[in-house]
Amino acid sequence: MARVGVAGALGCAAAVLLVAPAAAVPIQGRVVHGVTGRAVPGLEVRVVGMEAGKPAVEVVTRTDPQGAFRARLEPERRTYVVQVTYQGVDYTTGPHSASARAREVVLRVFDVTDHPPPLRLSRRALLLDHEPPWFVVREVAVVHNPAQRAYAAPKHEFGTWRLPLLRGAEGVHVVRGMAPAGVDPDGALVDTLPVLPGERAAVVVYRVRARGPSLLELRTGLPTSSVDLFVAEPLRVRSERLQPQETRRVEGRRVTWLQARDLSEDAVVTLAVEGVPAPPRTVPRLVGALLVLGCAVFVAWPWLRRSR
Repeated sequence: MARVGVAGALGCAAAVLLVAPAAAVPIQGRVVHGVTGRAVPGLEVRVVGMEAGKPAVEVVTRTDPQGAFRARLEPERRTYVVQVTYQGVDYTTGPHSASARAREVVLRVFDVTDHPPPLRLSRRALLLDHEPPWFVVREVAVVHNPAQRAYAAPKHEFGTWRLPLLRGAEGVHVVRGMAPAGVDPDGALVDTLPVLPGERAAVVVYRVRARGPSLLELRTGLPTSSVDLFVAEPLRVRSERLQPQETRRVEGRRVTWLQARDLSEDAVVTLAVEGVPAPPRTVPRLVGALLVLGCAVFVAWPWLRRSR
């Protein structure tokens, strides 16, 4: 009888666990001014919990006089992000793991200006590869805002900063760091996100049609500290502005690194690309052979009939 009692108790406990609601996840953090470090009270804070296959859970709270906030995600989710809006600019941190419950989330916010600061690109790094019939470009551009205010363009402006792409770019995909408004007439991708003080990286992938030896053109658009071009074999690049630095073997392929430094905002970097593999000629040769055979049969057919 004792064994039956223990089994029954375990069964009841399991049933309770199955029907009990998931535990709430405690979230805590602070919102501070990015320049002064002072607490920012009275801001609405949105905590959004996420997990694959489950609906998002949102909890809204506010910062207290010390800039602190607390929230509880219920039901529990694996990850969460924290969002606040300050002077019309949205700030987001995360995703954070809900298992790190002792971690304090800190958001830094900034005063906003609509006067363009002296933005510059601290670095552009491009990887040029070949996937017939395209050149494939993977690019990282790091924009730097030296001011102590976030720059948000006026409503009548098209965007906050421009990232010129190689002329003829197609299939542009933004991986992170930009909210593009589109491509302007000069072929530059225009970002609409506010530019916060410090640096922010944008990552994009696109392609350019490869037609044998090609002359590609890259404009800077902003003062640029360095442009780094990495060229995967069998491609080769010649450029007056980009100087070869070194060649390394990466994952079994040779990759050449070229670099230019301290370029003005109106600089144009031309790339003479060679080494594009010729397209296979099997199909054209086969078609040509069939045409020759057809002509031969047409011409010889009267003689073949007479010989019967």
